[in-house]
Amino acid sequence: MESYNSNNDRPKISLNRKKRMWNRYRNYVIGLIILVVAVIIFAVVLKSCSGKNGGKDDNNTTAPVKQESTQGVQDETQRSDNSSQEASQQTTQAASGRSLAVSGTPQSEDYTSSAAYSKSVFIGDFVVSGISQFGFVADSQVISSNSMTSDKLTGYLDDIVSQSPDSVYIMVGINDLNYGSRSVDDIYKYEKEFIEAVKSALPSANVYVLSVLPISQRFESSSKVKQANIDSLNGMFSENASTLGITYIDVATVFKDGSGYFGSSYTDSGYNLKSGYYAFMLNGIAGVK
Repeated sequence: MESYNSNNDRPKISLNRKKRMWNRYRNYVIGLIILVVAVIIFAVVLKSCSGKNGGKDDNNTTAPVKQESTQGVQDETQRSDNSSQEASQQTTQAASGRSLAVSGTPQSEDYTSSAAYSKSVFIGDFVVSGISQFGFVADSQVISSNSMTSDKLTGYLDDIVSQSPDSVYIMVGINDLNYGSRSVDDIYKYEKEFIEAVKSALPSANVYVLSVLPISQRFESSSKVKQANIDSLNGMFSENASTLGITYIDVATVFKDGSGYFGSSYTDSGYNLKSGYYAFMLNGIAGVK
């Protein structure tokens, strides 16, 4: 009996021993399992948070910097395009040609167009001299001589360029015709050479050729100037305005009488303009250009 009982107790003793060992190390095993699970969960959460933060950084820093850089390039390109467009418009305007005419009945009136000539230069003969002589523009803006002729114009190019004008007005020819030995073609050729020199030196400036004023019949009979030659010279510049790239302005026709000569109301000498009509002429030029 004792031998039988002893054999039956061995499994019980072994089981109790395992149970005691489990009870002894259970807390450690469970703690280790919990620790491992916690580490895994923490790693997963950390990776997830890292991925989200990375996405936010990309959206909040990289994208705006790229956008700002692109916008800056676009703005700079736009400014460059605008500047190029303005320069192109100025050059196109200066290069285009047209023929205009002052209209209306000449009369004494207030001078209202001074702003139109703030950056202009006038060059020509005694008619042009009156523009500064009577106080319509500053002396520095007028280059003139009572004996100015078309072949002398180019000699004043540096004086014009030094002022950097936006507009150059030319009126010359009557003295050439009074020499009697210079043809209309000669005058046109000399003035054309001057126009080309001005446009080359001042490509953005507008060049205006003002028609030669008419003369009276009395003056024609006592001089070598013929009204027909004045009309021919004026006609050549009017017809070739596009080719020359100028604006031709007819200021002569409004001062003619019914016979096609200088109206006696507008001139004393038969070739020069009375001071009281300069304002009308200058206002008229500013109004049509």
